[in-house]
Parts: sequence; structure tokens; C-alpha cells
Amino acid sequence: MAARQQECSICMDSFKNPKLISCHHSFCLNCLEDYVRANLRNGKFNCPICRKSVELPKGDVRSLQTNFYIDNTGSGEKFACDLCGPKNVACSRCLDCEENLCQTCCYGHEKSKASRHHKISDLGTLDKANKGKIRQRIFCDQHPEDEIRLFCRDCKVLICLMCKAVNHENHTSRTVADYAAEMKKTLQSKKVKCSDKLRRMNDSKSMAEKLDRQINDAEREEIKTVEEQHLQLKKILEQEVTNMKGRIKNVYHDHRQQIAVFKKCVEDELVSCYNAQENVQKLTDQGTDIDIIRNGPNLEQLISAIMSKTDPTHNTVLRNKLFFPASNDASKLIPLMGIMHDSTDVVSITSRKRSHILFISLMTYVVFVILTEILRHLYCLSKLCYYIDSLKFAE
Repeated sequence: MAARQQECSICMDSFKNPKLISCHHSFCLNCLEDYVRANLRNGKFNCPICRKSVELPKGDVRSLQTNFYIDNTGSGEKFACDLCGPKNVACSRCLDCEENLCQTCCYGHEKSKASRHHKISDLGTLDKANKGKIRQRIFCDQHPEDEIRLFCRDCKVLICLMCKAVNHENHTSRTVADYAAEMKKTLQSKKVKCSDKLRRMNDSKSMAEKLDRQINDAEREEIKTVEEQHLQLKKILEQEVTNMKGRIKNVYHDHRQQIAVFKKCVEDELVSCYNAQENVQKLTDQGTDIDIIRNGPNLEQLISAIMSKTDPTHNTVLRNKLFFPASNDASKLIPLMGIMHDSTDVVSITSRKRSHILFISLMTYVVFVILTEILRHLYCLSKLCYYIDSLKFAE
């Protein structure tokens, strides 16, 4: 995380003259100038990171506060001397005066009676904590020669000693160091509260991830149950279809055998009638009177026997259907799959016992079996009615 803070989110390189905006994100001066030039609307622009609206003070990016607390030492950036200005690069720092000093000013600082006992450190040897305190001296906008040293509590602005004497004489003010210490305590307190919220949010995130896994597991389980129920019902229906087709084939096989016997008897009678007619025709057309007298009585007796024989009959009457389809209404068929709720309690989604689902499936199967038995009895009843009608027709 610390390494990430040393990179500008626009150029993805080390910060160069970082500027701090109101949402506390920092960017290189040049990067931010280019971004603001392309995105400024009515004196405002959106932060490239959090998209919060930022008002540009004085209409100039350079007027934004410089973020002196970003460690730029790793990028090789030099600090100007606080005494003689930016023309000389600072090489040392007085920890008592909190000033960056060039080589010449450092020599004079060590020789001065007022500062000869101050602690001087080389900038390259400062630890990380002290490096964070290195800053440029901030001067007053109204009095450019005076450094800002006070904070006016009434106006809530940073001021110099001249501002205090001229414009803020009767206002309550504190030194920058004292007010910074007070603000530091306030910020530390806020940080503790923020840490508490951070912990709660991490707990909430863990809970959300756990619920997400539970939802995925529950979804897979429910879909698997639906597929198993579908296969079970499909198996039951296929078995019932096989049974119904077998019963239908048996009934029509009996009908087919009856018709076959009837057809054979009719064909035999037809042959007898054709033969008798043919013999009579031959005898009367080609026979002599003697032949007619000799064979006529036998032929007459044969025809009389054929005519006296009862015509073949059958009892097969196809007037009733064997199978009556049930309703194809989806509202009646879909419940056989099971009960579907509109929603579920996400928190307790995995606590639902699978036995409840199996119980519903079992009850659905029982209902289906009962309906199947009812249809079978109706089929038997229709077959009985069919035979009764057949007997009545035969009579």
C-alpha cells in the first residue's frame, strides 16, 4: 500500500510536484493540469479516482495545496534551501528550527551563537519519520514576506503575525503547532472510529462472500433436485406408457383373433357357395338329361345343406375407445413436479433440510400413483361397458 502511494494514478509513475485535492487524492502537477484542462466544467472537475466533484480554487491547478508528506526522496527530488531560496539545493536540516539548509547556510547556522547548539542532520541520513516532516516554508498570501505561524479559530484560516495584528486582532488564534497537535488528536480519534467501521465492513464482506457461496451451493442443489424429480416422473410416465400400450395391444389382439376366425368361416362359406353355383352351372349347361337326372338330387341336397347352415357371426364392435387422455392443462400437470416458492431467506438458505424437499417429492409421487390407479380403474370400467354393449349388440 505504501509503495502504491508513491505513484500518480494518472501517469502511473513517481510523483513530481504532487498536488492534493479536496477528496485527499494526490496527482502530479503536470498530469493534473492536463486532466483539468480536458475535464473542467463550470469551475469543477471529477476526481480521476473516486469521481467526486472538486472545485478548482482560483481557477488554477498550481493554487492547490502541495502534498509535502509524500516521500519523494526515492525519486531523486531535491529540496530547496529555506533561507536563501530555490536557487540553492538543501543538503542538511536543522531539527530544532525545522529548516532545510544548503551547504553555505548550514555553515553559518553552526557558527551562529543562537543556533550553534542546534541538531543538524544530513538529509540523506534522516529516518522515514523525519523525512515525512520535511516541508517547504509556507508564506502568507497577503504578506508574502511573512511565514504562516497562526491559525484563526474564528475565521478558520491560516494567518501570519501581520494578519493577526491587522485583520484578526480580537479573534481567537493558536499557533500552527498547537492547533496541529489538537487536530492530530481529533484525527486520531476519527481514525479509531474509522478502524471500527473498517472492521465491521471486513466482517460484512466476509459474510457476503459466505452468503454468495451458500447461494451458489443452494442453487446447484435446487437445480439438481428439479432434474432428479424430472427424471423420476419421466421414468414413471415411460413405465406407465409401456403398460398402457401393452394392455391396448392385448385387447386389440383378442379382437383381431375373433375377426380372423369370423373371416375364415365366411371365406369357407364363400368357397362352398361358389363351388355349388359352378357345379349347377356346368351340369345345366353341359350335362345330358341322364347326367342331370343322376347328379341333380345330390347337387340339390348339397345346396340345401349350404342354405340351411347358419351364417357366421362375431361379437367385435368397436364403438368405445380404450384410452381417454387426461387434461393437458399445465396448471394441473406442473404441480406434479413439486412446489415452487417465489423467494427464499438468503441467511438461512442452507439450513433448510433436504428431507423437506424429499418429503414434497414423495408426496407428489404418491399423488401421481393414485391418479394412475384411478385412470386404470376407469380403463377397466370402460372395457367392461364395452363388452356389455357388445353382448347387447349380438343379441
